[in-house]
Amino acid sequence: VPGKNLWAAMTVRIVWLAGQGNSARAYQAVGETLKKHFCFGYLWPAHATEKDEHGRWILPTTPRFPWEDARWDYLYLDSRARTAIDPDIGTAAEGMLYDVEYIMPYTREGNPVYLIGDLWVRHEMPSHVDVNGTTIPLQWQEALQRLQIGGERTYGWGRIVLATELESTTDHFTTWQWKWGAEHDHVMLQSLQHKHLPAHALAAPLSGEQPLAGIQGPVEPWLGWEYRGQFRLSDVRILYEPGARISRSFQARLHPWGYLYQSGL
Repeated sequence: VPGKNLWAAMTVRIVWLAGQGNSARAYQAVGETLKKHFCFGYLWPAHATEKDEHGRWILPTTPRFPWEDARWDYLYLDSRARTAIDPDIGTAAEGMLYDVEYIMPYTREGNPVYLIGDLWVRHEMPSHVDVNGTTIPLQWQEALQRLQIGGERTYGWGRIVLATELESTTDHFTTWQWKWGAEHDHVMLQSLQHKHLPAHALAAPLSGEQPLAGIQGPVEPWLGWEYRGQFRLSDVRILYEPGARISRSFQARLHPWGYLYQSGL
């Protein structure tokens, strides 16, 4: 689950909690505030494998990566076929059959699936934002308890519930180390071994952000709709996919949406 998806899901939930779901400016103001005060790490699936003495599943603490597990797709992914219906004839519209791929709530072997990742929040996070005279509380802790990510949301897909919180640093990524940058104004990621990227990384320069060197792997474009007075397509980011191979150690800056880039710091 990319960090941008988490940012968007939290933005939506905060706006809805404030009862401003019909205000485009509310989404814009809350989203920009979150980008200034949060870094949203990627979430990766993992499944419980053991139970405690009461028969309850023990929560996993280490994510499972597809480049480390040949059964990753088999364990976690499935898809559903859907189509659009032509209202005039009540049958499938021609050329509108599509698949929706998703992370399953249980593996094919019956183990419950969890999503594991990191979230950074500044201590000086404001309590609210004002939009056209309306105060919107930034109830991010409440929003984090229950989010909805991905597509097909009107069918109820993508709902996630916070299972547990682990304070301070954890050992999710044994070949990486998170740390604060200069004057604690951003988050850095330092590679400790030459292995794979745990998130997207910039592959082409954009708006002062520089690509990382020494990476080999497939790239993909990132773009979407943004609201800036009106809806328009965002700038295109060309990013290395998670799992791309790294040929040397480096330090990278973390964007609020969770992808990595070089800033010269």
